[in-house]
Amino acid sequence: MRYERVKVTRDTNTVHSREVAPWEIPMLEHLFGDDGNVVRTGEFVVPTEGKLINKGSYPDGKTELNRLIDAYKSDPKSGIPYAISVYGNAATGARALQKLIDDAKSEDEAADLESAPAPAKTKKRGRAAEADSLLS
Repeated sequence: MRYERVKVTRDTNTVHSREVAPWEIPMLEHLFGDDGNVVRTGEFVVPTEGKLINKGSYPDGKTELNRLIDAYKSDPKSGIPYAISVYGNAATGARALQKLIDDAKSEDEAADLESAPAPAKTKKRGRAAEADSLLS
């Protein structure tokens, strides 16, 4: 599982660089506004042991929605959890979040295929391989 590094600007003096799951970025954009306070860097990081979520484990939508509700709390004026405002309530929110998780999983699998090493070339039999002119 890959996390994307984002730059979050809280105010002119406070800028954070964080690694977050791709489906969590809309939460940050909701909390910090749409005026460029959350910037995706395009840099993806695979978590190391004991950090964030283990590689290969993707949460289900309902569990992740509950985690986001606990992590980001509620709007103090309305009492509505921020995660509900972003993804939707109950089953609707869990389905929307599950779709984002599934999209992230397929993007991770595509990135893994692109970064996989190419198969080794087999040697031709019978003739000696010619030396590369740049190496001599």
